[in-house]
Amino acid sequence: MSQRLLSFTVVLALVLVVYRSVSGFFAPLPLQVDEAQYLGWAQDLAFGYYSKPPMIAWMLGANRVVCDAVGLGGFANIEGCARMSQAFALGLAALFAAATSWALFASKPAAMAAALILALSPLFGFYSLFATTDAWLLMCWSVALWSFVKATVGWTRGLGLWVVCGVAVGLGLLSKYSMGVFVISAFIALAMRRELLTPGPWLAALVAGFVFLPNLIWNVQHGFPTFAHHIEISQVQSLAESGWSLARAGVGLGEFAGAQFLLIGPFAMISLLLFLPRHLLGHRAAISKKFDLLLAFALPMLAMMLVQAASSRAHANWAAPAYLSLAVFIGFLWADRDRFDLNSRLGPAFLWASLAFGLMISLLLIHGLKFSYSDTHAPKIRAVEKLRGWKEAAQWVANTAKREGVLVTTDDRRLLAITKAYTGVTLYAFDAQNRRQHHYTWFYNLADQKIAPGQRILVILIGKEDSEAVRNALGGAGFGSLSRVEDPQLDQLRLGDAGDKLLAYWASR
Repeated sequence: MSQRLLSFTVVLALVLVVYRSVSGFFAPLPLQVDEAQYLGWAQDLAFGYYSKPPMIAWMLGANRVVCDAVGLGGFANIEGCARMSQAFALGLAALFAAATSWALFASKPAAMAAALILALSPLFGFYSLFATTDAWLLMCWSVALWSFVKATVGWTRGLGLWVVCGVAVGLGLLSKYSMGVFVISAFIALAMRRELLTPGPWLAALVAGFVFLPNLIWNVQHGFPTFAHHIEISQVQSLAESGWSLARAGVGLGEFAGAQFLLIGPFAMISLLLFLPRHLLGHRAAISKKFDLLLAFALPMLAMMLVQAASSRAHANWAAPAYLSLAVFIGFLWADRDRFDLNSRLGPAFLWASLAFGLMISLLLIHGLKFSYSDTHAPKIRAVEKLRGWKEAAQWVANTAKREGVLVTTDDRRLLAITKAYTGVTLYAFDAQNRRQHHYTWFYNLADQKIAPGQRILVILIGKEDSEAVRNALGGAGFGSLSRVEDPQLDQLRLGDAGDKLLAYWASR
């Protein structure tokens, strides 16, 4: 393997990280609903939120401070400021994966290969372009994995590394609760090494619990909304009601397993399928204990997600943390020809093919999605088409609310999130059946507001057309003296791929 060529590729990967970070400032796609919700949370910082722990809101709040400091604040740069730190978080994850590889194998080519596999993977390419919780989860997982490896098999041991591991795990839990699987993997790895009763891991657990404690207290104070939401999205209750189906389980498993080939790249997955049976069945080198350690931080997550996919539903990205240790595993196989004994030339060939594939996917994500959104002759992508019109709708609602000085309510979570993110105006949620099933019905419910008798309210619905049925439904929800808002701009707005309208009414309650 050419050291010069590999070094050049590392520089290329660093350039790509920077390019991903700044791409959001140039003809960006509008915010997705979840991104908008996180950005709205960043305007009201707390130790927890309905559907996620608080790390993503804290990071987006920090992004806003940086943008304001360098003169990039304001409406025109909202998307770029929200997304700019994702690529750097994932770049750090790739660097710590390289550090983990070095701690295990002391091989520069293997370490570089691990970092490049991740940095140029479709998984990192996608997460670099949108504000998600997963980027921060992966960064924290990578730091925790590095410190765990250094503390157990590295040349330098000490309680300081366990403190770092505990802080990383705690921050990971504040990013996404699936960081808890790291604890399960660490338990398995320590049990294999017979180090469960040593003081270091218990110190790390104590530190992690202390870092995570504010979110736990917040959940206790608010009735555990985040935990309830995670139980809901696992669809455990729906499975109990509908029963398990072999056909449905097979489809779910097939879709989930197929998607994994895209996340880290098909060449990496093929390598795993070629090598893992030989390793697990006993055809092992003296280095096998280090392989076992890496697998301990990958296989439990993959196994849990496979069970989830077979029982109800599992999104492809839910297994993403497993690929941090698998990239270290694969990078060593590809960089060390003696270890990848199926063919001495196969490893390097797979490495370069994987990097080329990942670079192509990354460029397609950066430019292809924008092209689909902005060019009328471009192929239409449904996920992109769903974004149309919402930013303009949020502006109309905010402008009307400020001009008329009225309270605004809607039953549409998308509009609630996007209006808050783009304009800072708080809309209140109502639900005709009085359900509290998302962040806004939980914390910004119209029913909880003190409304004077006869006070005028702007009610917004999303739908196809104004009708008597719509008016009857609003009346049944407790709104009186309804009248349609007449504004020519409303007729111009079409929302999402379905082309829905913004339906606005003056009402009282």
